[in-house]
Amino acid sequence: MTEIAVHTGSALAVSPEQDFWTPKQESALAQIGVEKASKADLAVFFHQCQRTGLDPFARQIYMIERKGKQTIQTGIDGFRLIARRATDAARGTFGYEDTLWCGEDGKWTDVWLQREQPRAAKVTVIRDGARYPAIALWNEYVGTKFNGDVTQMWATKGALMLAKCAEALALRKAFPQDLCGLYTSDEMQQADNGQQGSTRQRPQQSTQARPRSITEALGEPSVDVDSLLAAIEAAESKDVLRELWKETAALVDPVQADVRALIQGRLTDLDTPADAAEPEQLPLDAEPVDAETVEEQAAS
Repeated sequence: MTEIAVHTGSALAVSPEQDFWTPKQESALAQIGVEKASKADLAVFFHQCQRTGLDPFARQIYMIERKGKQTIQTGIDGFRLIARRATDAARGTFGYEDTLWCGEDGKWTDVWLQREQPRAAKVTVIRDGARYPAIALWNEYVGTKFNGDVTQMWATKGALMLAKCAEALALRKAFPQDLCGLYTSDEMQQADNGQQGSTRQRPQQSTQARPRSITEALGEPSVDVDSLLAAIEAAESKDVLRELWKETAALVDPVQADVRALIQGRLTDLDTPADAAEPEQLPLDAEPVDAETVEEQAAS
């Protein structure tokens, strides 16, 4: 009775009887950023959504294109939910040891009070009495901007971000059947780093005193990407990020896809309870809309 009540009235709910997305679901996926995915990518995404029980239309799980490939991601809360469901289904036990951090001296502590950022974080998951430890290193996961500077979230909450990456690693070790092929948005931020093997075009140094922006380097004078990136990192609300999303309409791929992926990551990172009921969804045609349209979208 409970299961029927959950699914009744939603044309987008993924039912266990389905073997692929319905036309309505595919249309909705196109509106939340999956419009460029191939049928094969959609099939893999469908399998992960159905297997994990996460709702893509509630932004519990999503697919992002990076360097021409589709990456399936969720937040750390999604990993915790999957782990709890798997534990309950198996009637097992699941817990954690204290999270630990260490600096350059290699000494572990259960609280990070240093002014500088930690060099590593360690999380150990306990499943059915077995220990699954994992260590995340700062240099391997820190998110950076195009110019190599650390992003706002990593600069201000480095210990938290590193701990979430370590937790995702530990949970994936403890629940391989349930979490294989899935990555958290915190883990994937390093994939967007301009200095770690990314195929993005980086700004070239000009002979003038003022450095050239990425937009100038690409010959696209309509939008200053450097200023846009700075605004995204400084944004404190989802409303601001929605407005910045519209500015990406003037960009072209691969820059447009990268900037939009950064905005989606910031939406996931923001923790604003007053905004929690709003869908984390943006109009992907990015065409200018009036204030009434924006209010209607927010209300929906």
